[in-house]
Amino acid sequence: MRLSPAGTAGRAASTGERRRDRVTRSWAVTTVLGIALGLPVGVAAPAHAIDVSCLEVAPGDPRPTTETASEALRRAGVLAAQDRLERSGRGQAGAGTTVAVLSSGISGAADLPLGPGGTSVVGPGPVVDPTGTVVAGLLAGPARDVDLPVGVAPGVELVDVRVYDTATPTQEGQEAPDAAALADGLAHVRDRVPSVDIVVVPLQVPQDDRVADLVSDLVEAGVLVVAQGGDRPVDLVGEVAADAGSGSLTALATPRPDEDAGPLVHPAALPGVVAVGPLPEQVNDPLRSSALDVVAPADDAVSVSLEGGHCVLDGNGSSAWSTGLVAGVLAMLRSAYPQAEPEELVARLVATADGRPDVRSPLTGAGQVQALAALTATAGELREGGYAGDTDVPRPTTAAAAPEEPEDLLATTRGSAVWWGLLGGGALLLAVLARPLLARRR
Repeated sequence: MRLSPAGTAGRAASTGERRRDRVTRSWAVTTVLGIALGLPVGVAAPAHAIDVSCLEVAPGDPRPTTETASEALRRAGVLAAQDRLERSGRGQAGAGTTVAVLSSGISGAADLPLGPGGTSVVGPGPVVDPTGTVVAGLLAGPARDVDLPVGVAPGVELVDVRVYDTATPTQEGQEAPDAAALADGLAHVRDRVPSVDIVVVPLQVPQDDRVADLVSDLVEAGVLVVAQGGDRPVDLVGEVAADAGSGSLTALATPRPDEDAGPLVHPAALPGVVAVGPLPEQVNDPLRSSALDVVAPADDAVSVSLEGGHCVLDGNGSSAWSTGLVAGVLAMLRSAYPQAEPEELVARLVATADGRPDVRSPLTGAGQVQALAALTATAGELREGGYAGDTDVPRPTTAAAAPEEPEDLLATTRGSAVWWGLLGGGALLLAVLARPLLARRR
């Protein structure tokens, strides 16, 4: 099944062209305004012109750098949550947590916190696809400085489990994502439980019995499994979905009003898996899915490239990127609540999202993740949020309440009239009582 977990090189190139166009226009506007105002105008482009898309960096390219702040972290409440952890003295986000990333491999040049136990189930060779490295950077990239965080949980230890080479193989021997290789990677992780706390699967495959059995083993062992809720196949390969193979996922190539990607996208569809999607406005033709638990932003995030350094994600929305961010939030929660059961951590994630966990949206699930709320929620707030102990949250049962009385729009007017009436009546009574006294005085 040749299906990419993120955008393709073609989409990345077009994104780069759009970025350069925006930079050129911005520089031109700045130049014209400077001339009009009589200000000195240099020939250099603005500072943000050095920003490079993470998907544009190929092996051997110069190491990119950026001073851009990660808007995705701010929007998801991660910056505030990291600050709360630091001020509370509970240590760095993700500290003591081990996360296995099952993807295209994590580049050794990326300077990410790699621990022992990694493997490649598709054979040796350099990492050529950026997906695994970018996801790992979103999850655990070290901060550039105190004011410029990169990853959600930089304190974690990563286990690199490479289950494919590239979404669209260009050389003989390269492997694309498929269920068999994913199952081999899951088996590798299962054999290392309990040394792994969280498994991240930023890819999608059709239904497979071996994948389902291995995921079930991991969930039963207390491992948190986070998987992408699905990207539309045509968005992934950049071509007609037939190029993705003959699997059932090709049915999702064309948007339909009645579509439900939930039963088709695996392992996100499996019980106990946290299924993550992108913000609908950040992708073209987002999938509708009954399996979706939460969504997270990805555009304007900062991550790490194949050659290390720092790069940006702009206009390449994918549930793979959102999955990395959500896995980081769960790692943050695991480090903050080391004694909590996995379902308690998922409760914090789902019940504090900005939507309705009891009434799921096929586009956003329970809503966008709110990291600070997930970190600080009380048990009562989680119950009020409608969480019921599984990622498939039923509608909570509550006692019937009498309907509220309609708002009385004339209440203020009537209240004022009553007071004026009382004052006027009091004045009249005083006048009546005072009249005999005044008469006798005359």
